[in-house]
Amino acid sequence: MDIKIPHSWLKDHLDTKAQPAKIGECLALCGPSFERLHKVQGDFVYDIEITTNRMDTASVRGIAREAAAILPQFGIPAKLKEFNPKLPQKTTGKLTNLIIKTDPKLNKRVMAVVIDNVTSTTKSPAWIKDRLELSGVRSLNLLVDITNYVMLEVGHPTHVFDLDKLTDNTLNFRLSKKGEHTTSFDGKTYSLPGNDIVIENKKGEIIDLPGIIGTKNSVVNKETKRIVFFLDNNDPLLMRKTSLSLGIRTMAVQLNEKNVDPQLGDIAMARGIELYTKLAQGKVVSKVYDFYHIKYKEKKLTVSQDFINQRLGIEISNEKIKNILSSLEFFVNIKNNNFEISIPSFRQNDVMIPEDIVEEIARIYGYHNIPSTLMATPIPSDHDSSLFDFEKSIKLHLKATGACEIYTTSLVSKEEAGENALRVKNPLGGDTEYLRTTLYHTTIRSVLLNKGIKDKLHLFEVANVYIPQRNNLPKEIMTLAGGFANFSYREAKGIIESLLEVLHIDPLFESIGQGIVIKSKNDVLGKFIKSGVNYYYEFDTEALRKYAKQYVPFKSLPKYPAQIEDITAVLSDNVLVGELISKAKKLDSLISEIELIDIYKDSFTFRIWYQHPEKTLTDKEVEKVRLKITKFIEKEFKGLIKA
Repeated sequence: MDIKIPHSWLKDHLDTKAQPAKIGECLALCGPSFERLHKVQGDFVYDIEITTNRMDTASVRGIAREAAAILPQFGIPAKLKEFNPKLPQKTTGKLTNLIIKTDPKLNKRVMAVVIDNVTSTTKSPAWIKDRLELSGVRSLNLLVDITNYVMLEVGHPTHVFDLDKLTDNTLNFRLSKKGEHTTSFDGKTYSLPGNDIVIENKKGEIIDLPGIIGTKNSVVNKETKRIVFFLDNNDPLLMRKTSLSLGIRTMAVQLNEKNVDPQLGDIAMARGIELYTKLAQGKVVSKVYDFYHIKYKEKKLTVSQDFINQRLGIEISNEKIKNILSSLEFFVNIKNNNFEISIPSFRQNDVMIPEDIVEEIARIYGYHNIPSTLMATPIPSDHDSSLFDFEKSIKLHLKATGACEIYTTSLVSKEEAGENALRVKNPLGGDTEYLRTTLYHTTIRSVLLNKGIKDKLHLFEVANVYIPQRNNLPKEIMTLAGGFANFSYREAKGIIESLLEVLHIDPLFESIGQGIVIKSKNDVLGKFIKSGVNYYYEFDTEALRKYAKQYVPFKSLPKYPAQIEDITAVLSDNVLVGELISKAKKLDSLISEIELIDIYKDSFTFRIWYQHPEKTLTDKEVEKVRLKITKFIEKEFKGLIKA
């Protein structure tokens, strides 16, 4: 959340002689994320980013508090000015009553007061109008401008109703029904999704979307004479749900959905009444209604000096620690080097444990003041990166063969998810509704989208698939998958075989329908199948890693040379050449290698190495082995040996 703070407004709450540039520099080092400083209309404006956990700084007063704590750490005198407007103790004129019905399940706190005789035609003073517009808020009219001014100054959203538009002075909080309609003050009609916090009048008509946007039927205008100045602190989850459903992102809702401190209600109400009586000449004609259902219970933490210093790695005195925390409005009591710390209400949602106290001390003291010292203990060794190295070796080899790596989303449609896939509870759309159990569909889709008419294409991905487990999170299995287009069977399978060879895996290929299963020993490593586009393969990378070897056993070079010859055989289409080679190698111990070197139509040429480890083979010895091979091909595979 980004806010803009005019320097002139900040000075109303911060007593310092520091220049705007210096204030911004110090804030950036120790406090909120200061983005930039720019000069507008003779004033300086701070652009500040507010993190979700620090909504106490989303106001002029909040930034002033931070600056008052931070600037003295840089030797710059600074003090937070007194700001304590008081609620009126008495009313003037005839007492006006309101009927307000709240719900503890919906509302943390609701406050309201009736102010009569307001001069709604009076324009906002230039100082209010300028400050609002410098803060990024459009000036509308005095009655509305005061509510925005209080919100920006104090940090709690406020609202104003035209009392004469409220039926029987009634404001009733309830949850909306699905399909109910309401029209905002700017004329836009919204259909409510249901279970939204609304305020209705005695007739049951919706007169406000509290904390989100005002409605047309209760908005103030030039004829308004009596107003209800109002603030409410509601369930932040319901606030956010309604805001996102309706697409309304006002500053008020951004504050409300992030747990605004209900304790700010007193000062916000008092400040609003003060401005209405001074600037609009209004008269308070009712009591200040206050329905405070969930009051703040003081939270305390006990932290020792040793605990703080050990975690910071430096020695900070008790006095320094107390001064830092006190400047942030923590109440601190020291007993035997232990700090008993009372957490202010506006920090109740982000200061929860002793480490949070250490963080507050560290940032105000200045991270830049904490020396950078190398650890006294040995530097830990790197984590086991063998899995990443293994994946990298796979990727590098496939890229070397001409493949391209792709990255696809793990969230897919039901059609692409695979069997028994898990559905996401809050999907962004129908095409990202399930966690995939296979890479098949996303890989094939990518190949189809990128393939040409003739050019060869090989895409691959290494990513997780998610297999459901009973009463547990899904099992994540790292998977290698790839698809080919315009490749022949032998070209595609050759790339797969080259990968297994690089990994030093001795594979076993088994035929299945339209492809093969690839095994090592008794474990399935993956599959290579004919797909709708060309060919597809998929491997369990952990299984590949299990059987991969970084090095193969060393074998000394044979002392005696091999006899090498080529044999050509005519084979039918259904013969698996890989199976033929694998079985032929086992026919005789003198066969050291068999390799397919050429194919012409149905003729296959094999190169055969005959070798003995202790002598040079004679022609007769080679002839005996050759005869074994030819008879084996003719008998087992119905092949015809060419002369």
